[in-house]
Amino acid sequence: MNIKNKILTMTLALNFCIFPASAQQAVYNVSDGKQIAAELQYDYYANSLYCINVKVGHVTDIILHEGENFIGAISGDTTQWMIDKAKVGNTTHIYLKPLTDNARTDIVINTDRRSYHFVVTSAGYYNPIVKFNFPEEVATKRKAAIQKHNKPTKEEQEFINIFTENKNGEVVLKDMNYKYETKANNKKLAREICPKKIFDDGVRTYIEMPKNRYDLPVLYNVMDDEKLTLVNYRIKGKYYIADRVFNHARLQYTSKLYVDIYPVKAGDEK
Repeated sequence: MNIKNKILTMTLALNFCIFPASAQQAVYNVSDGKQIAAELQYDYYANSLYCINVKVGHVTDIILHEGENFIGAISGDTTQWMIDKAKVGNTTHIYLKPLTDNARTDIVINTDRRSYHFVVTSAGYYNPIVKFNFPEEVATKRKAAIQKHNKPTKEEQEFINIFTENKNGEVVLKDMNYKYETKANNKKLAREICPKKIFDDGVRTYIEMPKNRYDLPVLYNVMDDEKLTLVNYRIKGKYYIADRVFNHARLQYTSKLYVDIYPVKAGDEK
C-alpha cells in the first residue's frame, strides 16, 4: 500500500470513529433506546432530552457514568416527585419515584462532568433501570488506538503535513496546483539542479529538491524589475516550503548558477 492510500485508509478509520453513524436527536423516546433485560440504554448527548416512564409505588434507578460526582438535581414540579441518590462503589445512582399518577415533568441532573436532561412521565408501566452509553468517549478511545497502531513513519508524516488539511474535523487531501515550469541558466546542469517537483496549495509553495553535489540554494522572489528579495521559507526533509505563491521565483546556487521558477499561464499548458 502506497503512502497516499495508507493515509486515506487511516483517515477514513479515524473519521468513522469521530462521527457517529446516526445523527443526534433533540428528544429520545423510550422506543429509541436499547432494551436489555430490565435496563433501558440511551446514547448520551449533551443537548438531547431523554424520556423515562415511571410508576407510582415503584422506583426507577438512573445509573450515571462511573466516577461522576452528583452535584444537584432540579425539577419543574417538585411536589409530585421524590428524588434520591446513593453511591455504589464509584458509581452514582439517582432514584426517581412519582407520588401521583399521570404526572409529568422535566428533571435536570447535574454532575461534575455533565448534565442529564429528562422528561419523566408517570404511566401504567415503567423503566426500572436507565443507563447511558457515551459514543464520544468510545470514539476517542478508538481513535487513540488507531493512531497508536497506525503511527506514521517519517515519510508518511511528511506526506500528512504537506498534502492533507483539516476541514470541519475531517482530514482531506489538499487541492494542489502543479502547473509550474523551470528554467536553468546552465542547460547542461539543468537535470542536476532543477527541482523534481513544484506545487502550491494556494497559500504555500512546495519545492522538492534533487540530490546533487551543490550546497543548498537560496530561494528568492524575483520582482518585475528583476530585483531579488528574500523569501520566508523553511526546509523540511526534501522540500523547500515558502509561505507564499510566486509569479517568479529563483533558486540561486551561486551568482552564476540558478534556476528560475514560473507558474504556467493559462493557455500555455502542453
